[in-house]
Amino acid sequence: MSRFSLERSGISYIRSGPQDSKVALVCVHGWACQATDYTYLFTELNKTVSLKFQAVAVDLPGHGKSSTKSYPVASISAFAEAVNVVANELGTREIVLVGHSMGMRVVLEAWQQSLAITGTSIVKGVIFLDGSHYKFRKSLFAFDKADPRSKDLTAGEVKEKIAEAFLRMFSSRTPAEFQASTLAHVKSIDAEYNESMRQSHISYDYERLDDVMAEIGKANIPLLNLQATKIDEQNQRIPLKQGEVTQWMRLVQEKVPRAQQYVVPGSSHFLHVDDPAEVARRIMEFVDGLDERF
Repeated sequence: MSRFSLERSGISYIRSGPQDSKVALVCVHGWACQATDYTYLFTELNKTVSLKFQAVAVDLPGHGKSSTKSYPVASISAFAEAVNVVANELGTREIVLVGHSMGMRVVLEAWQQSLAITGTSIVKGVIFLDGSHYKFRKSLFAFDKADPRSKDLTAGEVKEKIAEAFLRMFSSRTPAEFQASTLAHVKSIDAEYNESMRQSHISYDYERLDDVMAEIGKANIPLLNLQATKIDEQNQRIPLKQGEVTQWMRLVQEKVPRAQQYVVPGSSHFLHVDDPAEVARRIMEFVDGLDERF
């Protein structure tokens, strides 16, 4: 795996697989996470002798090794623009966009932005990793500015509450080194940038998410949803059992009738870390199937 940085935009990304391939899997991490989350998945993909695509993971602005110089205000739209900058830099003929958690919104917006600019898109497929929708949640987190409880929290307490939320996203299968690096990274995110990001993230669900998913369905863009958790009334992620279907999964099927959906049992929110072999297998099957459609 190699790391690259785009000087003009300040965006950094990691790249793996056959770099002469004109097909790329472009992966986007979730809220307060980073590109290196995908190293476990990329390691599994690289075990495939006949791998036909390169795999790329982007550090969103203000995350990992990426600066905020070109994107001083965090938003789903700005993040999508950054992803498209990297996609264009790759010079590939086709890409498959992968979004984990908040990254799911970013890849949807990246697809729509690319379509709006050129009238066509090199995006040939979209993959969600443990997505969700805020309209199905009973409440926000206490650290979210729109939640009344946040008014009583100091800046230090907000950071601790965020770290606690992440701790509950791990499972017994989540490597200890990943947990430690993730929590350290979460605490390093600029507070003002994080607040802007959270507001945009939540607003996107209520204002844009349903409509953009419906457009994906109408455009007949292949979509794979890999789901590992559901969200309970306390806003906690609960691992799914095989055969369970969530409100979110029903909405995905409604908006994108041909979507492929699978539960990845035994994992928590970071399914691509907890069970990278299964996630890699599902992605490989999905991408191989795209060859038959295009």
